[in-house]
Amino acid sequence: MTQKSNDDSELNFEHIPQVGANKRAKKYLLEKAIYTLTFVGLISLTACSDVEPTKQTGTAPIQSAKQVKSVQVDLISSPLDKQAFLGLIIPEVKEAAPCPFLSDKTVLKIVKANRNLKRRKTSNKYCYWSKNLGFSIKLTVEPLTTAKPIGERAYNLENKPVLKNQPEPGNNAVVLYDTTWGKERAYAISFEQDGNLIMIYVTGMSTDAERLTVAAKEVASKLPTAPILEVQQEKVNAFNMCSTWSESDIEAIIGTPVQVTEGDLDCKWETGTAENMKQIRVTIYSGKSYPWESLIKLGERDISGIGERGLMEKKRKRKNMPGHVILNALYDETLVSVSVTDTISDHEAVAIALSKNIDKRFK
Repeated sequence: MTQKSNDDSELNFEHIPQVGANKRAKKYLLEKAIYTLTFVGLISLTACSDVEPTKQTGTAPIQSAKQVKSVQVDLISSPLDKQAFLGLIIPEVKEAAPCPFLSDKTVLKIVKANRNLKRRKTSNKYCYWSKNLGFSIKLTVEPLTTAKPIGERAYNLENKPVLKNQPEPGNNAVVLYDTTWGKERAYAISFEQDGNLIMIYVTGMSTDAERLTVAAKEVASKLPTAPILEVQQEKVNAFNMCSTWSESDIEAIIGTPVQVTEGDLDCKWETGTAENMKQIRVTIYSGKSYPWESLIKLGERDISGIGERGLMEKKRKRKNMPGHVILNALYDETLVSVSVTDTISDHEAVAIALSKNIDKRFK
């Protein structure tokens, strides 16, 4: 491309005759300006046609989700207490009885950092300690015949756990490691004893195989003589996320049989295994832990009519696990996250329908 000369970049009158200079100067100035603007315009048009569009950096564009077709799902329509659902009400907690298999003292030694963990729930099948939603330790005792395989109990849905066999306790002892952050991080241990699958699962805190094994050995030694606990009501006004929809509601969407797993402000409904697993999950997150701005940068699709704002993100299938979509809706600096695996028909439309159902039921 030919560069402009100095004459094209600056307008001057040094070479204009002095006779009638003012009149000719004005005429020359007008003609020169028209020429210059025309020349620059042609250069700009030529450049635009020759150069490929540059790749966008920074914040990705928010896409519309209008192309997602709607589906009819038969869901419960009873009102939801918005504050309780979002976890904004601090529940009254009654002191739970000691766990029959594991002492509080040993529980505190499972994690590397000193955490203010409190005993929240105890029974002969489930013991739970937590500081808050993001920091918890749970112990489960399940019949082997119906327990979900250990290899499918991923810390993060996108990554299957790395399993490392341990010599003790019980049979088939295994420590589970998560690899989401590029390094193996221990988060759970499991073993089999007396027809049961026993598992200790750590959320949000650092642990290791040695600490987990010490705790598991205590459980193994106490199981045979553990006292029978009566059913306890430890929490008052705490919302059970698994009550958001009935099992029959979810079975109509994903099929049967459905396994329901309850967590603190979290619930999973699933059937099938590995890449054929069908799962619906609803979880409440603090906006401080998952800033809305960071979700926008992921280039999610804008979903209208849900909460203060709704965004849908698509996750690809990874490591023998199904892909899924996550619909995050913002309410009072809190995220209501609904995820649906792509093994479910019209999974994007189902995620929207589930989220809209929650939104319409808030009172």
